[in-house]
Amino acid sequence: MAKVPRPGTVKTRLRPLLSDTQCAELAACFLRDTVAKAARLTPNVVIAYSPDDGQAEIAALLPGQRLYIAQKGVDLGERLQSAVAVSETLGFGPIVVVGTDSPTLPDEYIHAAFKHLAVNEKGIAVGPADDGGYYLIGMSRAESELFRGIEWSSQRVFEQTMANARNIPESRIIELSRWYDVDTADDLARLCIELEADENARPRAPETFRWIAAHRELFALAAGAMESFPRLTG
Repeated sequence: MAKVPRPGTVKTRLRPLLSDTQCAELAACFLRDTVAKAARLTPNVVIAYSPDDGQAEIAALLPGQRLYIAQKGVDLGERLQSAVAVSETLGFGPIVVVGTDSPTLPDEYIHAAFKHLAVNEKGIAVGPADDGGYYLIGMSRAESELFRGIEWSSQRVFEQTMANARNIPESRIIELSRWYDVDTADDLARLCIELEADENARPRAPETFRWIAAHRELFALAAGAMESFPRLTG
């Protein structure tokens, strides 16, 4: 699930730390790192994009031939349900959906989801995010009930999704390890700290690491103004 990284429309909660253009540049790095991660784990990568007129823009940011489908629906639940249904119609399964907000997410978390779904006919995998949502949701086959009655953009998204999963007869659920999305300045500070301190994180998000490294001066200013920001070195 990806939003076309246009200035003024993506990562807006990172303003005023970043400009609209910088938000879009960073979002594009997140996108490229996430798609590269997915491609390491499966040859069948489907990019569900929004808005409807954005396919050419998003395709220009990604190497190789990819399969693109436009997101459909009035809220995130409908868009997720539609993307899963279309992917299943195309013959893909099991299906694991990830967003582009967690660029350093370890590959093994996604691998664990696929492994669980492959051996469970009614398998469901959910990866909780620290903000109360989830960074991943997967299913052996389309389960539209997962996305119903959810208070989207609230801290109850993961809790309500798990309740839906438990109500699906014979479901086999795996709760993955917790991770974090990068939406706010504090989240970005956490990402900077991770990339600075953990050399293993950098290969998981090389585009993101290069962008942050190229903007060390900007983050040095942030460190002076915000206690949460690290003083990057090197």
